[in-house]
Amino acid sequence: MTSSFASCADVVFNGFASLRATAADSDGGTSPFETLEGDGDISFSDESLFALQARADLGGGLSATVQLLAEGKGDFDAEARWAYVSYEINPQHTISMGRFANPSFYQSEYQNVGYTHNFGRLPKAVYIGFDFTTIEGVSLDSNFIFGDYALSTKVLYGSWRGTTFLAATQQDESFGFKDELSVRLELSKDWWTVYGGFFIVEIEGGTVDTNAILGGAQGAIELAKSQGATEQQVQAFRDAVVWDGKNGLYGYTGFHIDYDRVILDVEYADYGVEDSSDGFNQVWYTAIGYRVVDDVIVTVHHERFLQDNKDLDFLNGVDQPTLRATGVAIRNNLAMREFDGVGLSVRYDFHPNAALKFQYVSGEDSRPSVGDYSIWTAGVDLVF
Repeated sequence: MTSSFASCADVVFNGFASLRATAADSDGGTSPFETLEGDGDISFSDESLFALQARADLGGGLSATVQLLAEGKGDFDAEARWAYVSYEINPQHTISMGRFANPSFYQSEYQNVGYTHNFGRLPKAVYIGFDFTTIEGVSLDSNFIFGDYALSTKVLYGSWRGTTFLAATQQDESFGFKDELSVRLELSKDWWTVYGGFFIVEIEGGTVDTNAILGGAQGAIELAKSQGATEQQVQAFRDAVVWDGKNGLYGYTGFHIDYDRVILDVEYADYGVEDSSDGFNQVWYTAIGYRVVDDVIVTVHHERFLQDNKDLDFLNGVDQPTLRATGVAIRNNLAMREFDGVGLSVRYDFHPNAALKFQYVSGEDSRPSVGDYSIWTAGVDLVF
């Protein structure tokens, strides 16, 4: 069986790794990000990872790809992050089916490959670490050339189930995406690239609804009933605050400039669940880098993560005072986290396939348990 497979498939292996020492500290004693320990001690596992990718060319335009990723925060247990089959219809169009990157930002396909960017850590305001950065579905990738311009597009349909960390419960809560429709465009010429995309999904509420939203509201519901609230009013409240069955929207845009010795990046995203207790998030970063010499790049960036807790239109159908006040409290609780940060990164390419990096970030988190925070990291990113 092995020799038969080898005779008809050309298998190419490659991989990447990050070996980092990281320390995070905050005035409140809680880590600003759940993937970091936050006690000020140095960790060699929080942001270290190894990955191996295999691509089998089966001939006739057909190929199969699998990527195994082992992260230090997961005790280096390997998991299949990507597993998909692709068919090249022609040199312009390729269709894929399976599990692959979900276009959510500029570095969607390479966010774990530290060697591909100049940060010690990608700005957390945008690259906060959502589980839905991978998805199961079908996609069409296309490439077009118009004179000196190159345009790449991706159209995707799929679904996802997983977890997200909620500051309101201080733990991961489950939810899902049904019927995601995603579109991405990227236009480049010489030294600049502009890009943008969006996706729309139907939300499956999971424990986000049962724990984070309705679980904490049961006492208020009973109080409202004792005040004379009808079952119709209670149901209107439940329908207003839950995520299940609502539309989730995610849009992003930005640009990348690499001209002479100057590198400029700006990225912005806006996302949330429509007509629900979820406040929409507006997140962005700006970064400017400079090549001091050919092998050394210094980058300064500013990042910000904001949540909208002022739009209360989702409660328009809730007229019972206690239930309406509870809906406002749920929105404020889910939108309690905002933060910003300023960082300095230094990259030194000491080897054709490896870069030594250092980064220091300091900022402020609106949660009292965090407050002012600082994170430093040093390590090596490599590809092989």
